[in-house]
Amino acid sequence: MSQYEKDQILKTYEVGRKKEKNLSFYNLIVVFLAMGVAFLLTIPAIHIRNEIYYISRDISELRTKHDVLSEENKELQSKIEKIKYKYEIIDQVDANKKN
Repeated sequence: MSQYEKDQILKTYEVGRKKEKNLSFYNLIVVFLAMGVAFLLTIPAIHIRNEIYYISRDISELRTKHDVLSEENKELQSKIEKIKYKYEIIDQVDANKKN
């Protein structure tokens, strides 16, 4: 192989190497469509997860309030029973004094 042929091969290699590699319009459209589909699939999932989180947080808050009110109700029922018992005894004592 002569020096001239070697230079030609080297020039061809360098030209091929320096050649720009751009996306075609079709490839660009395909990439944008793929990104759009990925976007459309992930956004609703994220929204649904956020809604589930906020609803579960509200449920937890309401459950806590329910527990507090249940305990308060038990305490009030106990006080009512004590007051009823107290008045029943007072009424019997008053009835015994009148007899």
